[in-house]
Amino acid sequence: MNGALLPEATRDRFYLPPDAIYLKSHSVGCQPRAAEALLRDKLLVPWRETGEAWPHWLDAIDEWRAALAGLIGVEARDLCPATNVTAGLSRYISALGQATDRRTILLAPSAFPTIGYLASGLAAAGWKTRYLPDDADVRDPANWAAALGDDVALVIAMHVSSNSGALTDMAAVAAAAKAAGARCIADCAQSVGVVPATPAGWGVDAALGTSVKWLCGGPGAAWLWVAPHDRTALDPMERGWWSHEKPFEMDIRDFRYASDARRWWGGTPDVAPFILSTAGIAEIAAIGVDAVRAHNRALQAMLRDALETKTPQWRWPTGAIGGTLCIETGADQSRVAEALDRHRLRADFRGSVMRLSFHAYCNAADVEKTAAALG
Repeated sequence: MNGALLPEATRDRFYLPPDAIYLKSHSVGCQPRAAEALLRDKLLVPWRETGEAWPHWLDAIDEWRAALAGLIGVEARDLCPATNVTAGLSRYISALGQATDRRTILLAPSAFPTIGYLASGLAAAGWKTRYLPDDADVRDPANWAAALGDDVALVIAMHVSSNSGALTDMAAVAAAAKAAGARCIADCAQSVGVVPATPAGWGVDAALGTSVKWLCGGPGAAWLWVAPHDRTALDPMERGWWSHEKPFEMDIRDFRYASDARRWWGGTPDVAPFILSTAGIAEIAAIGVDAVRAHNRALQAMLRDALETKTPQWRWPTGAIGGTLCIETGADQSRVAEALDRHRLRADFRGSVMRLSFHAYCNAADVEKTAAALG
């Protein structure tokens, strides 16, 4: 057995579909077994027993901030909860518009569509959207540098592309943005939990992520990290009472931004999603992101060894990739999709690109069954 593979007991930490092989952690991670009890103890019990449970609930959100901070190597005070990636990015841009006269946002056409939808929707406020060429490799910082100019305020780059699995050197992209006088934000939605993500070490100005995928935390628990150098330098226009230094002062004429990332928070916060997210983060931290990554890479290699020579008509990924194996199946797509369904293999497609994700709860037997079904 490959020494990089995790112990079989790792699977017992999660609920797995009883009648299928789940290979869609790029979409939704499987539920940790600890999640239900944590939700009961941190949300429902205080609510039932105290009625006014906000002190308990806010403690739970602080525990979430600390857990995520430990996983990605940042200070908890620089993390702000967000309902989703779109909301976090929107608040960030609402502050950026006051900090610079530049009005161009640079991104790749392979960015998750919500990023482009948000950026293009800001046209009425004077913002412009610029894309890298369709054929540009997002992993090459020279492509980002070539597209930069003195009009670019913000570069948004995916750490791992959801369409191709391409793993971007975020430090190099951030350096190119800085050299051009622009800020850089890393979209880590497809990386945190399976690929080491260290936004503070990359030199990016901000980072976005979600708990719904590799962190196995479910929807509704996204996050915005803002680098310490912008901790108090940026003031979001989108704000609410939880952006206040002291939310319970309740003086409508006196607003003071929180001195940490809570200034990005907005209105009354969700609680349950962040408790569930804490359960997922705890499991990934206990296993270790490096161990998850090694396990993922070993299973990817096993599938590739089993299938690549048998499928010369497919295009397998080249270069650095993240946790999702994205394979261009071309004219075979319908046949492959039928085989996946027939063998109860839970994967999906972007166009004719098949996406397979091996998380900590996948094993060698899953790979063998996948290879047999597709080969």
